Amino acid sequence: MIHNRSNSSLKATRIPVDVIDLFWNEVVLPSISQEAPNSSLPYVDTTVHEIRYKSRKGGSGQSGSHKPKATPVSGVAFERIQRSMRTRVRDQAMLAPYGSFFFVLEGKGIKLWTKDGQNGRYNSPYEALKANFTNLDWDHMMDRNNGELYLDVGISFNPTGQFVGLWRLDALKASFQKGGFKKGVVHHTNTLGRYGGIQAEMLLAHARPSQICFRSAYQLCYEAIRPNNNQPKLISDRDAYHLTEAYLKECGLMHEIYSGGPSWRAYGCRDEYRMIGQAALEVLPYLKEQVGLQPSASPFISLTDNDQAEAFMKSQPILWIPSKVWFGLMNSRLEGLRRAQKTLKVEKPLNYGIQTSILCHLLRSLTSTPIVMDFHLRQSLQSLDVERIRDRDGMLFLYDAQQTIIKEDNAEVHKIMDANVKSRPKTLTPSNPITSSDDWPIGPQPSWKDVVQMIEDHPQLLMRPWIYDSIWDPGDLNLGLLFVQFTREFWLQLGGAQTTNDFMDAVTINSRICNNLQEAMVCWSLDRVNQWIISIKFQACNAGLEGDKPGRPHLSFVQRRTTFFPHKDTAPPQSSKWKIYWTEGYIAHYHEMCSELSEAQLEHLHERLDILFSNLQCLPDANKPTAKSPGSTWTLASGQDSIKIVTNPCFYQIQKIGGRKRTIKRPAVIRRPQDFRITIMNMQGRDPKRKKPEQRKPQVDRRSLKAKRARKPPTRQIKNMSSPHKTVDPVISASNRTNKKHSKDNNATDDNESEIDSLFDYDGSREEADEEGSDPDVSLN
Repeated sequence: MIHNRSNSSLKATRIPVDVIDLFWNEVVLPSISQEAPNSSLPYVDTTVHEIRYKSRKGGSGQSGSHKPKATPVSGVAFERIQRSMRTRVRDQAMLAPYGSFFFVLEGKGIKLWTKDGQNGRYNSPYEALKANFTNLDWDHMMDRNNGELYLDVGISFNPTGQFVGLWRLDALKASFQKGGFKKGVVHHTNTLGRYGGIQAEMLLAHARPSQICFRSAYQLCYEAIRPNNNQPKLISDRDAYHLTEAYLKECGLMHEIYSGGPSWRAYGCRDEYRMIGQAALEVLPYLKEQVGLQPSASPFISLTDNDQAEAFMKSQPILWIPSKVWFGLMNSRLEGLRRAQKTLKVEKPLNYGIQTSILCHLLRSLTSTPIVMDFHLRQSLQSLDVERIRDRDGMLFLYDAQQTIIKEDNAEVHKIMDANVKSRPKTLTPSNPITSSDDWPIGPQPSWKDVVQMIEDHPQLLMRPWIYDSIWDPGDLNLGLLFVQFTREFWLQLGGAQTTNDFMDAVTINSRICNNLQEAMVCWSLDRVNQWIISIKFQACNAGLEGDKPGRPHLSFVQRRTTFFPHKDTAPPQSSKWKIYWTEGYIAHYHEMCSELSEAQLEHLHERLDILFSNLQCLPDANKPTAKSPGSTWTLASGQDSIKIVTNPCFYQIQKIGGRKRTIKRPAVIRRPQDFRITIMNMQGRDPKRKKPEQRKPQVDRRSLKAKRARKPPTRQIKNMSSPHKTVDPVISASNRTNKKHSKDNNATDDNESEIDSLFDYDGSREEADEEGSDPDVSLN
């Protein structure tokens, strides 16, 4: 099974899945079914396909998504299953490669059951292990004639205060090299250049005399966010690319942990050695612990008569940092990466996918050492010269990343990110650059198509800047506060995936967002909307514009006021996004105000609101709730992750909508068929003016369906009468004559026609026969 890889210098040691499936289908599962009691058979799977089908996620078609269900058996049954497996392998030549199978029992997450002998309750950690896991025969496993038992002997270095310990990599490397270990894998904690952990196997020449096969040195601060299954939850590049709720939620959970309890807790370091069970029994009595460590002093753990261990600890291999400082650094880096991702989402550079992968790699490096699988990320990290910068600056920083990495995402990156790749909109140039000015950026009378395109691409060029005018102030404090409440609540409804870092900063500084009418109206200006929303699709509005406006007229901003301040009789359904406004928000306050006003005062209130709405630059493309529709407040553009924002046509720098541009008809690719026919006939020497041969139309049977389905009576045979004076005329019905009339079309034989014609006394013409026989009833003479 072990062979050289074709694309790597490493060897492939994984068993192919087909070989594993054959072993389970032909050896393991049949043996379990044979030895299991009848009461357990309904719960025992018979094929690998059945196991994978049952272990899939609920409602998911992906098999093997969850771990399969365990099948508990007794010790006696397990021995019978092993004998059955050996018998099957021995009896079938096809199964001979499985003759040396063996079982591996792994115990993980049990260090707390054995740590320090359970506070002196047991003499040693091994005695605590035997006492807490009595279902295992430890003496049998310790006997090397029955197999090999490996135990991890771990040494913890714990401070007494609230500190975090970090291994110094230079000290660890020297210790690993002196102990006879291989180079191993170096883990840089949070991309730090000089601090982290090492995992390495021992060289074979040293492993035999020392009975140690593996060593792992790491920091315990990882336990602050370590999952129970020790599988780090990696943030998906795709979620970060689209800035999904899953990405923001994961960042939020990590922020809560880093700023919470771990900041007031101590995390030390740990050094683990994997050795033979009998060797562990020899080492454990010589390990001793010194408690009450101070962060400034180096912890002291030694092996008796081992000067190298003493020298290693005197070299101060651990750096002690206050927990609040360490987790504050982690939290700041997390927040910085999240803000950088939002900034990239707003700018959307050509290599947005590649930069997203780099940021996600740094984000995953906070808690673990991620394995780089994607080619574009590996290539980008190489171009950034990560190792040199990390060793030089002590931590990985991104210098001139835009000039170093690939400039544009390729198709493979788009596929990984599930990007909706569309052609970038072309920059709209003014229709007449010579005569256009600042007053008419695209001309005084542009077409509606040009206006729509300009609003989508560069609305700030077409719209006048927004300037507050004190004349808009209604002079009513309650009305001003109502509009402020409307603005505040509507903006706070936006999710974090749609808002920029500037909006989050504004909310952090002032949770109320705006305090007066002017600040509230500024929130709906073009500049502020662009500043607070990540991705926007601006929409043009033709309300009140003169000229050629195709399509149906749009609602003006005055008319849209009734959408945001509806009448109390149009209550939304329970599932509507408007519901909270009606029950607890500004609409409930608005209805309460309306109920206390007279009709004249209510009309004045609406007039002042209309003035405010008519002078807003932007509004969300909201829809009113109805009895059949819940309506919408903030809506996304179809097939995009951009929020639709309607612009006020009162701010457009145009005179009116001009006529539609006439499209120039392109020349035809081929000649007209008539001209081409004349050319061909002239080349052949024929007259192109001659008439085409008339094509006979196929004869169509126009009879009704009833007539076509009418029964055809059989032809009566003519018998010779014995009396020469008597003549027999056949009885022929009108329908029979009709059928006979069409018999020629039905390929009737000539003999039948002559026989029928001889019955009539005429010259044999069929037309005259039909006239003579027009009477429907013909009787015998």
